[in-house]
Amino acid sequence: MSLEVTDTGIGIAPEERGAVLSRFYRSDKSRHVPGSGLGLSLVSAIAHLHDATVQIDAGPDGCGTRFSVIFVLQHGLRPPD
Repeated sequence: MSLEVTDTGIGIAPEERGAVLSRFYRSDKSRHVPGSGLGLSLVSAIAHLHDATVQIDAGPDGCGTRFSVIFVLQHGLRPPD
C-alpha cells in the first residue's frame, strides 16, 4: 500500500533525492524559498516509525516531484477497501 503526493515545484535532481531526507538539507536551487529543511526529514522519520519507506521520483512529464510513502502490510492484514 502506498501514499503518493506530487508537486509542481522546481523538482529534485536524482543525485539529491537521498539527501533531501536529511535534517536541514537545502538544495542550492531552493535556497531562495523560505524553509528550514525539516519537512521531508520529518516525513522520513515518521515513515520509518511505521516500517514504511519514502521514494522520490520526477513528477509526471518530468515536472515537479512525486513522493511515495510505501507501507509494508503485516502478515494477515489486508489494505482497506
